[in-house]
Amino acid sequence: MKFKGTFVAPRVDFTKYRQALHNELLELLTRAAFEWLEETAKTIPQWSGASAATFLHLARQIGYSLPISRAATAPFNGEPMGLGASRGEFVSDPNSGQYHFIYSTTLKHLIYNEFNNANLSPDDSLFSRLLQPGPYRFQDRGQAAFLRVASGVRLPEPIYKLKRIRVK
Repeated sequence: MKFKGTFVAPRVDFTKYRQALHNELLELLTRAAFEWLEETAKTIPQWSGASAATFLHLARQIGYSLPISRAATAPFNGEPMGLGASRGEFVSDPNSGQYHFIYSTTLKHLIYNEFNNANLSPDDSLFSRLLQPGPYRFQDRGQAAFLRVASGVRLPEPIYKLKRIRVK
């Protein structure tokens, strides 16, 4: 007994799936970076602008508008200092599978205020009395914002192409 028929075999279209995956991860990482900046940068009080400027490298890479303001009582513009003491990088590379962003700073007074109330335990080499003392805990807030976005991540469905197979 002979059977004839046509089978339809689904095959994953890896080229289209990789592109869809890249688009999805790029969008989600950008949203996560926006949320991270929203939580971290707003936590930092602005005086000379140095601390807020540490976030500019990352903000510029993703098109996030981060206004830097300087108090009238600040004796200098701290933006160049903040930019020089920080690093921000946004990486979305589908070839290597790397999707992440980096923020780091060596700005001493921001690092100190992240963990300390400088009015209660001052570091004489850094500052005098602060109007808005720490601890800022902006890293904890940023992590929570990132995790809120990351918890909703769903990978795209595989994209299939159909191959017809005739059996005679």
